[in-house]
Amino acid sequence: MKTLLSPDLDAQPLLLVDCEARSREALEKNLTRMGIRWHHLTGDEALPPLTPCAVLVELEAFASPLTLSQINLAGIPVIALTSHEGLYQVQRALELGATALLTKPITQRAIYTTLMMAVGLRQQLHDIQQQQMLLRQRLAAMPQITQALAAQMQAESIDEQQAWVRLRSESMCTNQSVAQVAQKWLLRMSSGKRGAQ
Repeated sequence: MKTLLSPDLDAQPLLLVDCEARSREALEKNLTRMGIRWHHLTGDEALPPLTPCAVLVELEAFASPLTLSQINLAGIPVIALTSHEGLYQVQRALELGATALLTKPITQRAIYTTLMMAVGLRQQLHDIQQQQMLLRQRLAAMPQITQALAAQMQAESIDEQQAWVRLRSESMCTNQSVAQVAQKWLLRMSSGKRGAQ
């Protein structure tokens, strides 16, 4: 399991979006005691120049869909603040892209736990998206790899296992991906066929 990287709370403030006055007052009091800086936005104001460590949105007062859209596109963790723990609030939080739910009354322990949960889940989501992208690239390269293996097997009169061994060996020796080596093989073989004609 990958270690959770704690957010840099000195360099990255917590962004409070559309928080009601009483909620904001309670949050600011607790965040100050915890040594966490914050910045408050309302009604689709421009994002601050510093990238926040996370964003806390009050569900009942939410009025900044454009801001939240930018935040989600940037991959910043979102925490939904609510006074109720019902199914509707959970569904609404998920619709807004939240990875954690903070319920009132607001305490330091709850803020810290929820913040770490949101950051951790966002990291996991990012890692999964990266893995999916790599798997898609590998899958897209498979037809070319298969074609290169078949051409090598036919040209050298070897079996599939031997062709794979050669492909992997060249990949490791040249420090290139298997797909890159397969592409080189196909180019080499196609230029050899053209030269023979």
